[in-house]
Amino acid sequence: MKQENGRYAAGFLFAVATFVVMAIWLCTQYTPQRLWELFCSVRLRWLVGAAGLMVVYWVLESTELHLALKRFSPQQAPCDTFRATMIGQFFNCITPFASGGQPMQALYLMKKGVALSFASCSLLIKFIVYQFVLTLYSAVTLALCFRQFAGRVPLVGWLAAAGFGINLLVIVGLLCLGFLRRPTERFLYGILSLLQRIHLIKEQTAQRAAERMQKELEEFYQGFAQIRSDWWGILQMSLLTAVQLTAFFLVPLCIFYAFGMGRADVLLMVCAGAFVLNFTSFIPLPGAAAGAEIGFHTVFGLFFPASVLSLAILLWRLFTFYLPILVGGVFTMTAGVWGRGKKKISA
Repeated sequence: MKQENGRYAAGFLFAVATFVVMAIWLCTQYTPQRLWELFCSVRLRWLVGAAGLMVVYWVLESTELHLALKRFSPQQAPCDTFRATMIGQFFNCITPFASGGQPMQALYLMKKGVALSFASCSLLIKFIVYQFVLTLYSAVTLALCFRQFAGRVPLVGWLAAAGFGINLLVIVGLLCLGFLRRPTERFLYGILSLLQRIHLIKEQTAQRAAERMQKELEEFYQGFAQIRSDWWGILQMSLLTAVQLTAFFLVPLCIFYAFGMGRADVLLMVCAGAFVLNFTSFIPLPGAAAGAEIGFHTVFGLFFPASVLSLAILLWRLFTFYLPILVGGVFTMTAGVWGRGKKKISA
């Protein structure tokens, strides 16, 4: 646990460092007087709108997770699911490939009375739906707007192919975990056996872990079989995910209007947001640091004039990266993730 806490602390400090670097970089792009003029000219109501879109994003994500959880834990409180969502936001932002969110969400849900196997199953289903909808959404938007990007965005085809390739590999891996039970079990037991052979764990510890793993896997696959047959629930989650992503992709539009830039092509800007998220998903740094900023600069440079583009990047990252860290951090500190939980609900 100490090692994990150290890793999370390092990720948080990395996020703080990226903010400092961005602030310094911004100061090199503008004179203090010009920067002050830009801040004073920003239309506050559109920034409030951008923040509101992020709240919509979080609420919809929480609703999707709650749809999956309530099948196993009908008494699950929506406020607890929302806390789990915000905890996930925080840890996703400070870990590479957004890999830290789900384990901490599962831990929190377990503390709140949900069996670990059922929490993991719900999170897996939600993640599969999210990745599938994101890939489909990106494919549709790119097909609609590819001509506008081609020739104006360097290496647009290669970047799109790389993003789709990574997302498809993730989907295949998740589906293998959910549908290929025997290979998954052999893989997990093989890891346990390897740890015993190299004397990282004792034989008795390995035996107890194997027994617990067997029980958790049995519950997990029972739960997965139940929820994957609920096509109506999956359809609801898919539709909510599409709306959720749209809210996220509209944040740059609010920033655009905040600068008083006039009318914008809403569809093209949504497509641009989907494109940036798609090809930055394979960057192995917390928050896709550097890649996200470069991606925004490259793609949204088609919309924002050079005079405000640098500040637009900072505002976009404030809403889509630093705000989830701030709000998610508050929920993480106050939700008692490491506290004593309720008795686990039986399967």
